[in-house]
Parts: sequence; structure tokens; C-alpha cells
Amino acid sequence: MSMQIDYLRVALSLALCLGLGVAAIFLLRSRFRGLSVGPARDLALLESLRVDPRTAVHVLAYQDQRLLLTTRDNAVHVTVLPAGAPAPVASAQPHDAGAQPASHDASDGAPAP
Repeated sequence: MSMQIDYLRVALSLALCLGLGVAAIFLLRSRFRGLSVGPARDLALLESLRVDPRTAVHVLAYQDQRLLLTTRDNAVHVTVLPAGAPAPVASAQPHDAGAQPASHDASDGAPAP
């Protein structure tokens, strides 16, 4: 008993499956067009800083607000920065080579003599 393959039937089945797939894609695209993710126009990442391997700090601008996001492990802490506050700038303090750094006594918090 030998089986013969009907190539016309296989080609028509393949064409029908491809046509159904293309129709489903177009239907889904038209139905969910408003849910597509595009570039955010009101949101901008201003700066990011990795504090340690598990902690990062991000400054975001959203519309007219600035947000400070602190992420650690699976937690996110959001702080709204005041509108008139200048952005913090990390700068190194000049160190006088001849001056001794102030040492503190742990018992009362006053500088050691």
C-alpha cells in the first residue's frame, strides 16, 4: 500500500494557514494600535549613578517635575525634587596638602585636640 502526496492539497493548506496568520496579525495590530509603546515625550532620564552593585540612583524629568529614583534589589524609592532647587553637582573639595585632617573623638563628637 503506497501513499501518494497530493501536492496541490498541501500547497492550498499552506496558503490558507499563511493567509489566516497574516489576517490575524493585521486584526491584532488594528485592535491594539493605541497600546503600542512608543518613545515617551514627557519623560527623560537626566542622570544615573550606580552607588554599589545593588544600588542605583536616577534623576528623571517628567513634564515640569524632577524625580529622584533610588533602586536597591527589588525596591524603588521615589522622591519628588523641589522645582526651584538646583541640581546637585558632585565636586571634589580642594585639599590643602599642609593641613592635617580634623580627627573626631567618638565619645563626644568634638574634634580631638
